[in-house]
Amino acid sequence: MKQRLIYLFKISLFWILFSTVSRVIFLVYNYSFASQVPVKEVFYAFVYGLKLDISITGYILFFLSLFMAFVAPFGESINRLVTRVYSLVFIIISSVITIADIELYRNWGFRIDSTVLLYLESPKESLVSTPIGLLVFLFSLIGFLAWLAYYLYIRFVDKSLKELKPVKWYYAPLFLLISASMIIPIRGGFGIAPINQGSVYFSSFQFANHVALNAPWNFGRSLTTMNRKQSVSFMSDEDALENFDGLFIKKEYETQTQLIKKGTPNIVIIILESFTSSVVESLGGLPKVTPQLDKLTQEGVLFTNFYANGDRSDKGIVSILSGYPAQPTTSIIKYIKKTEKLPYLSHELENIGYSTGFYYGGEINFANMNSYFVSGGYDTIVSLDNYSKSELNSKWGAHDHVTFNRFFDDLDRTKDPFFRVMFTLSSHEPFDVPHKSQFNEVGDESKFLNSVNYTDSCLGEFIQKAKHTDWWNNTWFILVADHGSRLPGDKPYSSPEKFRIPMLWLGGAIITDTIINKTSSQIDIPLMIGNQLNKDFDNFGFSKDVLNTQDGFAFFVYNNGFGFFNDSTGFVWDNTANNYLINSDISLKDENEGKAFMQILLNDFNEK
Repeated sequence: MKQRLIYLFKISLFWILFSTVSRVIFLVYNYSFASQVPVKEVFYAFVYGLKLDISITGYILFFLSLFMAFVAPFGESINRLVTRVYSLVFIIISSVITIADIELYRNWGFRIDSTVLLYLESPKESLVSTPIGLLVFLFSLIGFLAWLAYYLYIRFVDKSLKELKPVKWYYAPLFLLISASMIIPIRGGFGIAPINQGSVYFSSFQFANHVALNAPWNFGRSLTTMNRKQSVSFMSDEDALENFDGLFIKKEYETQTQLIKKGTPNIVIIILESFTSSVVESLGGLPKVTPQLDKLTQEGVLFTNFYANGDRSDKGIVSILSGYPAQPTTSIIKYIKKTEKLPYLSHELENIGYSTGFYYGGEINFANMNSYFVSGGYDTIVSLDNYSKSELNSKWGAHDHVTFNRFFDDLDRTKDPFFRVMFTLSSHEPFDVPHKSQFNEVGDESKFLNSVNYTDSCLGEFIQKAKHTDWWNNTWFILVADHGSRLPGDKPYSSPEKFRIPMLWLGGAIITDTIINKTSSQIDIPLMIGNQLNKDFDNFGFSKDVLNTQDGFAFFVYNNGFGFFNDSTGFVWDNTANNYLINSDISLKDENEGKAFMQILLNDFNEK
């Protein structure tokens, strides 16, 4: 019996050590973020993180003690077989989660959670965004970590069960008692409220808080809560609705600014993968990355203070084409029953005589996009299966020059009025493009800039060809990004600059060139289109039109937090920490309006 108790003590230390080593791996791998945090904060992350390390250890010991209760009457061979298999399974699972987490964090800026399941539904498409060399490295790292952990387990823990003798059956309840007692570390103590992610948040440096999280614990917790209703309660629902409605009050003396020719012009939306304002020189970004887009900003309507509503393509597409804001810890595109209840720009335009179509060079089934566009009633959907094998020249599918050529040829044969959407893909990781780079630095940033530069060249060629067509003079082009990017510069995942993106209106249907400085975002596009067409598009209840409303504002979400910015100030709020990450001297009115928007959105999401 003594040997068994020593074994349980040693395996507790083993799993706490595993969590500590995993945290070190996370820090080393994400050194670019870690280097921005004081050493003291990193040290405290290990101290505070012990809470979740002990909690995950409690989960492991809970089941292990149960198993040991049933095999207590048996000798060494059965006990060691059961505990070895059990420990090996947990070591492999924990190693996979730990290594997947370090790479996902580098790209997403938050610790691994159930979000990854949306992309695992299309594993092939998910894997192509990762270079083969990196995949080999990551899988090798998983194998090495699992081997090392299991070796140490056998060397220092398993030997405690050597020459183990059977015990009487009446010792079994002791292991059941030990198992039951694990509820204490699992819950994080004797308090009423169980431990949660916010329990280990301690720093004003958000990365330090993320270091304190335990990846397997975080992933497991998110799985248990993924189907729960999301909600926040900053105020009563009545007050939230009043503050929300206040955001959409129009000035009585203000009239609609008409920038598009009257009638039914053709409408073309080109969604640019990962185009962030940080690479557009005319928006204060790096020079010479998007020379074609910069050139085009001199002849259209440029929105200089424009934001993405989310941080991934599935969220950006819904925001642009349905005027529906992104959600912090999920994506409405995952829920077919909910997406069917969304307003669709395609439906509104179809009702007034437009034909509709969507063009993409990749897999349309990725992230449930196909169900979304089918629900939107698009007449034409062109994706991976509609290209010849010779045209599928990238890991994702067809490179942007191929898709732009297909898009142009089809537009040239389409009758007016038409509504068409194209979504680029070449500037998505792994940034592998048929384009000679002018950026000589080594690493992801250089590859990203080159991929954006390539797509920019394809865009410029497409627009120049369109200018020589008969349909140019009656066409309104809207160029907008699906989301921003952490690159260049490894911006923090909650940084407002990460969400700032370009939007440019072009085409012969534009009445005048101008610059719009009011704050706006993707969800405003459907209502602005309706107002420019002088049509009632009031189904888009979260949209506003900065060309005729009182104030501009933008709302965006990151993993379990949100930002709210207007023309003069703004804030970023973290739902886990229950505190501000950024607070630019906001007034009580600004605070209430931003929080009300979040509350009303989640209420609406739950009701769909």
